[in-house]
Amino acid sequence: MTLAPLTVSDTAPAAGAAPLFGANLSASLIEDLAARGWAHARGALEPDLARALRAEALAMAADGALAEARIGRGEAERRDRAVRRTAIAWMDGRTPAQRAFLDGCEAMRTAINRALFAGLFEFEAHYAVYPPGGFYARHLDAFAPPPVAAGPNAVMGRTAARSRVVSMVVYLNEGWTPDDGGELAVWEHFTRAPDGRADLRALDGVPPAGVIAPEMGSVVLMLSEAIPHEVRPAAATRCAIAGWWRVNASIGGVVDPAR
Repeated sequence: MTLAPLTVSDTAPAAGAAPLFGANLSASLIEDLAARGWAHARGALEPDLARALRAEALAMAADGALAEARIGRGEAERRDRAVRRTAIAWMDGRTPAQRAFLDGCEAMRTAINRALFAGLFEFEAHYAVYPPGGFYARHLDAFAPPPVAAGPNAVMGRTAARSRVVSMVVYLNEGWTPDDGGELAVWEHFTRAPDGRADLRALDGVPPAGVIAPEMGSVVLMLSEAIPHEVRPAAATRCAIAGWWRVNASIGGVVDPAR
């Protein structure tokens, strides 16, 4: 069974729900996000919650409840194992671990909005389990670039006609070693073709700004439209949660549905 995506705006967080991270760590992550477009903290997620989420992801994989991930959107959506090899299941908040995680992400949404006036409206997330040999080629998380004429301020707020604005990855891998591979590589800059599309092939041979091991409880934040990244091939089963805070790209007063 593949779960439909749930967005945090669909359900109110539980009263008194704990944030994912302490106030100092949250502030540090947001500061780095604003300064360089991405942020990383090791062991950021509370260990018991991280273990519960890991157990759930592995159980779903064992039960065949994950679906092969696709790339693209709408009519262009497709499976392409040359670009992405992983299996996913959308989080729907039905378990205590998922609810605690999603409630914490709602608290983080509020913190990012207060600090950066980002206009983030909702959050969606899925488990991602990479088999040995799994990877995800270099890409941006946003489906479309902001208008060239909009300038750099289009990365935040509602200036651009897009949805995903801030990405988050949380890693759920116990005892991960360098031999297991599966690192996340991130770049801070890229060029655009004349049509405005990102030219990510131009980054071939360019050293990444960061290479991050997918260690248990570590978290990465990225500006979805600004930070190219890739998942290098894993030599062991690699578990993570990938999530996105979105703006409300509404038309005619109708709330834009989850993508």
